Amino acid sequence: MKAYIIERQNRIAPFGDPVADSMIGNRTLRDHQAAVLERLGFQVKRIRSPDEIDEHEFLLTYDDVFFTRRALAEMATRFRSERRSLRLGLPADSLLVRSTQALQDLDEGRAGDTDLVLYRLFFLSCPEPPCSEEALAEAQQKAQPARAQFKEIAVEVPNPRHIMGSRAYRHPLTSSVVMHVRHWVHILWANQLSVQIQWVEDIVDHKVFTGLRLLRAGLAGLFSGRLSKRGFRQAAMGSFNRIGRGCDIHPTARLELARVGDNVRIGAFALVRGSIIGADTVIEDRVNLQYSVIGEGCHMSRNASMTLCAGYPGGNLSIRGVQACLFGRDCAMTSGGMVIDARFRGDIQVMTPEGPKSAGTNFLGACFGHGSYLGLDAVVNAGREVPNGAVLVRDPQSIFSRISPDLPPGVPAWAKDGAATTGE
Repeated sequence: MKAYIIERQNRIAPFGDPVADSMIGNRTLRDHQAAVLERLGFQVKRIRSPDEIDEHEFLLTYDDVFFTRRALAEMATRFRSERRSLRLGLPADSLLVRSTQALQDLDEGRAGDTDLVLYRLFFLSCPEPPCSEEALAEAQQKAQPARAQFKEIAVEVPNPRHIMGSRAYRHPLTSSVVMHVRHWVHILWANQLSVQIQWVEDIVDHKVFTGLRLLRAGLAGLFSGRLSKRGFRQAAMGSFNRIGRGCDIHPTARLELARVGDNVRIGAFALVRGSIIGADTVIEDRVNLQYSVIGEGCHMSRNASMTLCAGYPGGNLSIRGVQACLFGRDCAMTSGGMVIDARFRGDIQVMTPEGPKSAGTNFLGACFGHGSYLGLDAVVNAGREVPNGAVLVRDPQSIFSRISPDLPPGVPAWAKDGAATTGE
């Protein structure tokens, strides 16, 4: 059976790339779609218009739809047995949907007693191939809303409530994910979810491997004298790492639920937790990397820290204390740069072709385009997108560029037009 992917080739700002080239989990959305569909037994065909459809029973989606194998698998089986048109939906009241639905333009539907949000992912059974836009639209309209296999756990991470306005950040732990990729925030959110998606699929596909690792974690906890729920969890997180070939990892580095590509170097006292690191990346001493995706050939300098971020290949990501940001290809983030990532009250606004719109959250950093540069003490506000190649630096007049040898000792001086100045 064929799976048709209609290519609209919309472009995502600020990158300007076709949406199918968006990097999610260190592979393009195009490659991700093909891998999932082929694993489910579909023959993938990318088309520009419905007149290329030559089947009357098929899966249909678009080049801007991110989906996972678990979200599709049960519906694909149902479609092959029932031979009736279905449209995939997820529970409208789920934390996943509520956390990611902003800017997606989703339809609504109902299956049984469940309210659904509906995605542009159809299993179509037609009397004949729908070879025109009108025929395809009619076939899509007839598709019945269907609830995908879905289960989630709401994980609560404590927040500094006087800063964030809430006591905890709530994250949906699930591998049944579907999302329309219409904005850079969707690329970021899909990357944040990709870490857990890959691990859940690994566990399902390799039950023996999982069992052996859990046994190893239990024995490690027993022999270390930490035979408790917390001790077992810590031992298990340290046991579930996937390390590529040719890596150089310092013995004092701590890796937990890490997926590390080939030829990666990780320095002393670095912490890598729940993250994906692309091949040929350098992670220097004391780097703190949590729940993030780092592309191939990136470089993180000493003491850099990053949480819930994603980076395209080739970036120099030396920034400290950054959260929920997306970094384009070959960008440079210096250690003195800063990104505001929270709003105490109200949702953060992001730019869209129709103007500023809510991102549906008060926790979001910024997006940096390909080849952009963030200099010393430059501060970027939450929700902003930095154009490709932009160079953001501190006001030169606020930097001490001219310091007189006659400055009086013990008297405060400040920069005025670049010169050290004292007085009233």
